[in-house]
Amino acid sequence: MLKERFTDIAAMQISLRKIHESPKPFKITENGIACSGSFRRTGKHIVLIEGTLKGELELVCDRCGSSFMAPIDESFAIEVVDRPVKVEESLDMIECLDGIVDFNSICKSEITAIQSEYHLCPKCEDDEDFEIEI
Repeated sequence: MLKERFTDIAAMQISLRKIHESPKPFKITENGIACSGSFRRTGKHIVLIEGTLKGELELVCDRCGSSFMAPIDESFAIEVVDRPVKVEESLDMIECLDGIVDFNSICKSEITAIQSEYHLCPKCEDDEDFEIEI
């Protein structure tokens, strides 16, 4: 039985041209969030990164403004390209014109995207008598 070997280092950056078509697993921990998955080349200028984010993340309630910890288990799929991209092509695409795929930056970006979504703390989720004064 083969053991799955993860690439697990503090600052993970790989040259896009060195990534092969066979999937390679990775695992990064960013601010207590485990970011793991695999990456592979899908075209001459395209690398596909598929993974999940798991852990506890500090969020801010959009109703009362208080901070709270919440469990996350989110999957993502990102295409990384080393050429300029038109906006219509894909919203899940990242340009790396220097040819370096920065996994830490991608994981941070995915965490920030989760934090920017609409969240309610447990207290506000249970409060059905919420009113807005205009």
